[in-house]
Amino acid sequence: MFGTLAWVILPSLMPGWALATVLDGSGDRWRKALLTPALGLLLLLGVSGGWLALGHWSPWALGLSLVGLNVVAYRLIHVRHVEVAQWTRWQRLEAAMNGVDLEEISPSVEVEAEQQRLIREARNVPLMVLGTALALLALLSPMLQSIPFGVDWVGFAMLAQQTAVVGDFSLAGTNEGFWTYPPAFPSLAGWVVVTSSADAGRAVFVLGHYALFALLLGLMGALDRYGAGGQAMLAMGFGLALFAKVFDSGYPSVTSQLGLVVGLLVLLRPTHDRHRHHTIGLVLAVISVGLVHPTGAIYLALLMLSHVLQSIRIEDEDTLALLRTMAYVTAGLITLGFGVALLVFAPRLFDEAVFSEYGWQGGLPMLVYNGPLIVLAMWAAVFLRKSLEGRILITWFAMLWVLSLVHLIEGLQHVPVLSLLSYTLYSMALHAFHVPLAALVALWWSPSSRLSALDPDEPLVTFRVPDGVSAMMIAAVVLGAGMAGSVALMLDEHEELWAVSPGDLELRGVLEGLEGTVYTENMHWGYVWNAPEGVLTTSIPSLGLVHIDQSEHGNASLAIHYDNLTYMQEHNMMHALTSPLGSMQWTLASSPYWEELDHADGAVLWRHVPNGSGHVVEQVALTHEHCEACDERPDPWRDHRFRDPLGLGDTRAFTQESEDDTVQLTRPATPSRLWAPSRLCVVYEVVGEVEPWSIQPDQGTERPIYSMRTDAGFHRTCMDLDASNAIQRLTVDWEADAPRSWLNPMGLSGRDNVLWDSTGVRWHWTEWR
Repeated sequence: MFGTLAWVILPSLMPGWALATVLDGSGDRWRKALLTPALGLLLLLGVSGGWLALGHWSPWALGLSLVGLNVVAYRLIHVRHVEVAQWTRWQRLEAAMNGVDLEEISPSVEVEAEQQRLIREARNVPLMVLGTALALLALLSPMLQSIPFGVDWVGFAMLAQQTAVVGDFSLAGTNEGFWTYPPAFPSLAGWVVVTSSADAGRAVFVLGHYALFALLLGLMGALDRYGAGGQAMLAMGFGLALFAKVFDSGYPSVTSQLGLVVGLLVLLRPTHDRHRHHTIGLVLAVISVGLVHPTGAIYLALLMLSHVLQSIRIEDEDTLALLRTMAYVTAGLITLGFGVALLVFAPRLFDEAVFSEYGWQGGLPMLVYNGPLIVLAMWAAVFLRKSLEGRILITWFAMLWVLSLVHLIEGLQHVPVLSLLSYTLYSMALHAFHVPLAALVALWWSPSSRLSALDPDEPLVTFRVPDGVSAMMIAAVVLGAGMAGSVALMLDEHEELWAVSPGDLELRGVLEGLEGTVYTENMHWGYVWNAPEGVLTTSIPSLGLVHIDQSEHGNASLAIHYDNLTYMQEHNMMHALTSPLGSMQWTLASSPYWEELDHADGAVLWRHVPNGSGHVVEQVALTHEHCEACDERPDPWRDHRFRDPLGLGDTRAFTQESEDDTVQLTRPATPSRLWAPSRLCVVYEVVGEVEPWSIQPDQGTERPIYSMRTDAGFHRTCMDLDASNAIQRLTVDWEADAPRSWLNPMGLSGRDNVLWDSTGVRWHWTEWR
């Protein structure tokens, strides 16, 4: 994993350190080390996304840009003018922090330096170390798994692969057109693919989790400037939102939060402490974040607006002049964003309605994913309401919450801007509120936080969290982190949760050497991001805004369903790839014009047989009515299948591990057939890794007992039938005395009806050959 990340981490360290130095000259090595990963990654994303947005992305262009970026960073860090009068303000602040007397030149620098010295002295180093250790848990999943959970990553992998191969977001395979999607994250993942030879899916997985890790460290570094660095990571632990979004592979929207590190570092301070280099840093952050995902740019712009609104109350003329500049910059960036939305993206959404998949994002979803954090933040807001920092954060949260009211006009059509806004914010409960709430809690929680009073004549009264309560809060976060780590270890054994089966991934290696069109299913498991050169696949993911000039997938699907041999020949579609998660396999198995070329755990590579001499496979559904001790459970992928020729329905039969069972077999309803089957295959899905188990046919097979697969995921076990061909049922025998329990995330999402689940086997169908 770290070898894959090396091509991102190494070029970003010096630029990140330089940007941390410029934005916060008072930072010591502790703070800069925390800020460097986030700021460096943000710069790399901005450069990579910028090249792709300009239409000139290439590994060489990006590589040379990174070399130049490191040269500039080196000069910023090490080059100083001989005359002190020519030093920038951050250089003077850095010198003052190191003991150089600059009082005669700039007294305000010494005042800020003295305050930062007090914050350093009060820093809780053990808590910072604990926070860093907890942040490392963000890297646990890519260490354990080869591919992530969720489904969004498949589309990102496709974009990353297209970037690596052709340098743009043109559609893959037999399709003509292009994707419109924020370019930064997929293009940087494409850089990882090119430089490290990593699989695109793996590159996306690792980069997404590293971005979360960098964000957590960056938040600690940013809030350390206000004396709350140790509490920042712990406050994040009271919410699930961003962690759930990463678990569900929503990587770009989480990565776009990196801009908030710059925002918190620069915008929570009084206006007179903010200078021109801070404004330039903010502008660069907004542009870079906008290239990652528009949500992050919206959130950062609202933080800038909140800073202006709360600081405008100060009547000092110099401060007001600085605020006017900030207001102009904020208005300009917001206007630019709306201009791009109106002119580039919105016109393509005239036929789309305002969308609200999860209902009111500022209601129940916000409470579910940020519940304990909201309670603590409400308490914190009471005590911080008279501080500038607290008031900025409260206003920022309020404006974000108002955005969630877009759900009130759900279904409204022909207003492209509102439709675009709703599609941008559709999961904002998972990524809009977590950071503002955590920052508010961290400033309240830390006994060493140094805040600015809104009214200089009125002393700022804050609440000190009792040591016993603070210890309990820390213990709760550590316990929760331990449970999260345990769940990650537990889910490592549940490959059946993947949107792409292990068999699918194995068969893609067989595509090497094939040429022409390969039919692939139009669903997550059918999108082949790593197709070899010369192989044209038919399906593409619907990601962002898709402009399709031509697509053959619909015609190819009809050709298979109706055995259109002419179409197969004209388009050189001699192969098809199906997943056990999909439904096209059922059509291909029943056609004499297709036969299996290769097979891996339920995934099948099919070969077209023009003369119709292929071996037809009769498939029969296994339902809960066929077994005695099984339960009826929802099919997790029921909403992603659109044909059901076997009559499987929306549920599957599930037999719990250790629960002996009997499965009744039903023969194909084909009385006119002149031949008897000689082979029976059972297609099943193991839920979690199980102890050894077996099935015993009652009669009619060449062997009395068959050992079954114990690893998670789809499998197919076949048995040869003897001359009697009289098999009627299978007896399931487990070696385990009790099942293993596990936390089923599909129980939370509604795709399953059990949250605290048990290992076992899910039955699908039988194949008579």
